[in-house]
Amino acid sequence: MSANPLLEPPAAHGMQPFADIRPAHYRPALERAVAEREARVEAIAADPAPPDFANTVEALEFSGTRVQYIHDAFTHQVTAGGDPALTDLEQDIAVLLSRHEGRIVRNRRLVARIDAVHAGRDKIADPQSRALTVHWWRRLRRVGAMLPAEAARELGEVNRELSRECAAYRQTLIDDTHRRALAVPGPDALRGLPADRLAATAEEAARRGRGEPWHVVPLASPTSQPALVQLRDRDTRRTLFERSLGRGADNEERAARIARLRARQARILGYPSYAAWATEDQTTGTPQAVEAMFQRLAEPLLHAAHTERRALRARAGHRIRAWDWTHHAAAAPAGDGDEGPTADELRAHFELDAVITRGLFHSARLLYGLEFTERHDLTAHHPEARVFQVTDEHAGTVGLFLIDVFARPGKRGGAWTGILRPQAHTTATRPVVVNTFNLTPPGTGRPCLLDMSEVVTLFHEFGHALHALLSDVRYPAHSAPGVPRDFSEAPAQVHETWAFDERLLEHYARHHRTGQPLPPEWIKQVSERHSTGGVHLLVEILGAAAVDWSWHTLPDAPGAPGAPEDQGGDADWDAARVEARGAARWGLDTVPEIPPRYRSGYFDHVFHGPYGAGFYAYLWSEIIAANLVEALERRGGLTRASGEALRPMLAAGGSRAAMAMFHELTGLDQPRIEPFLRRRGLPDIAPTSPSSNRTSS
Repeated sequence: MSANPLLEPPAAHGMQPFADIRPAHYRPALERAVAEREARVEAIAADPAPPDFANTVEALEFSGTRVQYIHDAFTHQVTAGGDPALTDLEQDIAVLLSRHEGRIVRNRRLVARIDAVHAGRDKIADPQSRALTVHWWRRLRRVGAMLPAEAARELGEVNRELSRECAAYRQTLIDDTHRRALAVPGPDALRGLPADRLAATAEEAARRGRGEPWHVVPLASPTSQPALVQLRDRDTRRTLFERSLGRGADNEERAARIARLRARQARILGYPSYAAWATEDQTTGTPQAVEAMFQRLAEPLLHAAHTERRALRARAGHRIRAWDWTHHAAAAPAGDGDEGPTADELRAHFELDAVITRGLFHSARLLYGLEFTERHDLTAHHPEARVFQVTDEHAGTVGLFLIDVFARPGKRGGAWTGILRPQAHTTATRPVVVNTFNLTPPGTGRPCLLDMSEVVTLFHEFGHALHALLSDVRYPAHSAPGVPRDFSEAPAQVHETWAFDERLLEHYARHHRTGQPLPPEWIKQVSERHSTGGVHLLVEILGAAAVDWSWHTLPDAPGAPGAPEDQGGDADWDAARVEARGAARWGLDTVPEIPPRYRSGYFDHVFHGPYGAGFYAYLWSEIIAANLVEALERRGGLTRASGEALRPMLAAGGSRAAMAMFHELTGLDQPRIEPFLRRRGLPDIAPTSPSSNRTSS
């Protein structure tokens, strides 16, 4: 087994040796790592010495380092697409690790030792050690380690079934998304697409074995496809939208099974719903706090949506449908009689490499003094990913940053940030961080030009990367993103605010052919346009959060403690009913032209990823971010002073309470919603009831 590269000591740069890894290496490497960890855990549990932080909590923290190292490599390779052999392994590995975690949870002597150290945690002087003790005690309690034996066995069965269902959900979605791409016989139906994207659709058709005159528009992850903004032919827009909406029909019953299994998990663990379990360790703390946020946001968002719908209908001269909204909104005038630059004129100034090297990297230089140097000698988890070494002007090497930008068959949709190696002083590990996107390849020899939403997405995910790169903690468990999920989006949303900062635009937004910067009047318009608006996206996100919430507030059985009287019967697990109930509760059914960003059949974040009962975090954390941004604006915005103020929050990761750090930076005990409304240009409307949102279209 010594020839297995996953079992060799990591290289100096810390990244897994992807040039040498083959799919066949993963299963035996994980089996050996799991066996080693279980032996270490058994030694901890059997230690005759009284339990203390070093011999119990710290030892448990280090026991799983190799398992995590191998699993992180596998996860990144399988989600990046490529070798089908990796996909074939996914379910087996999920079951292997689920059983492994179950055996640790069922080790009663280990749990008793952790419980004993936790009971005496006030005697642990070091704050990070004390925080790690609380982390492990809470983690074990929340996964059922302290349950009676019969309940623990039942929970183990549920967990194993969940692993299988979640893996099947994801693979079904990947296959269906690929299959439902829009194919058209010739370019006429795609009028409005920029030349580079039109060429990319022809190349996509060729990759799929269709010759001229065919063009193929692949589907992006959300409901509302990016091409809807540009396509002029209304019938094509409708067809593309309906293909997007029709994805994952076979996953709807699977989503119900996943949600029911999670409700059963929650019941076994003593919670009235999965949402109650999921929010317990978040900054919101309770389902009631999340629902109060939904109610507070629904009124101003729907007011703005109704207003924009009327304006778009007047402009278009016909009723606005779901496939029309973003198209006509993008064509709306900038104001004051000046329509400003067109979308294509703007895109010409946002070439991908310039956005990365002169935009993202320059913002990190201004804020934190970081430098990024490409390492062509290092092999990433996929051949298309680029690797950059990150250095600090004072501390030397910080870590590695990887970026993988283009969509391809088999790759998980959307944009996300992953951690290949978490930073930790105790393991002498520097962070290795991956930004993943699914941009449309531009076609051979053509530049990749970005629209404004794509630019924002790059800055957002880069904010997550900076959070991980600047981590400065003792233990891997606290390394970013080891913070509450409904807080983890906030640093990314702070950084996306600076995408259209006038000082930064002057540096990176230059015409891809002439090198000329954006005209000063365009810079002002772009900055103003992207500091407000976006009501369609916000309603989409609230709609998706409502779908997620509607699934995960259902109890395991009718009459469960704390459950609404009319929920819990078998009929309530029908996907259409679940989605309709969530929309109606918050008045979102009054704007059917803005469907949820994700629906039950293609909601990968929730039914495969970690966002079950947590998609609300995108809105809640933006409320936090808006408060942080206003505090940072008082320090000059995109300046080193702001970076120095924000850096301690990023560095602390999960070693300190998130809201305590929020208080230190803003002076506020709780985030206020008014900065969010100002940030989005929304009216401050006192919430009433969802029924008050019902207006005619």
